[in-house]
Amino acid sequence: MQGDYGVVRHRWRTHLKSAASEALVLQVVRTYLSEWPIDEVASLPTDAWPTGVRSRSDIMSWMFRIGDAHAKFKGDPVVLARLQELLLFLTHAAVRVTQIAAGMADGPAVNDSNSHEAQRSTANGIEKKDKPVTGEES
Repeated sequence: MQGDYGVVRHRWRTHLKSAASEALVLQVVRTYLSEWPIDEVASLPTDAWPTGVRSRSDIMSWMFRIGDAHAKFKGDPVVLARLQELLLFLTHAAVRVTQIAAGMADGPAVNDSNSHEAQRSTANGIEKKDKPVTGEES
């Protein structure tokens, strides 16, 4: 995952989707965080930058902490967008590491449109999951 600056930061969905173990998800997380420029990190609210991410529980903890900072944020829209980017990434990392822990390492990753329960948009714009047809329905 080493290479050009920002490779993981701007293609993290691909990297998370292909991560097949907690260790690989943690590697993606650490690489993603290392690719943020210092000035962008410094612009975030105090205590809204993940440090010491070494386990699934650390990913979960930081996801909730960043979510809380996001909910309370009332500042610059540019900084808000950065906070939202970080929150989205950590949320997806948390989902992926949870899938792996649940034994779904080979199953559909976050936002995989090929899932057997593919999401579709309804007329009112609300996403709804299709139920598998079982023949037991009346």
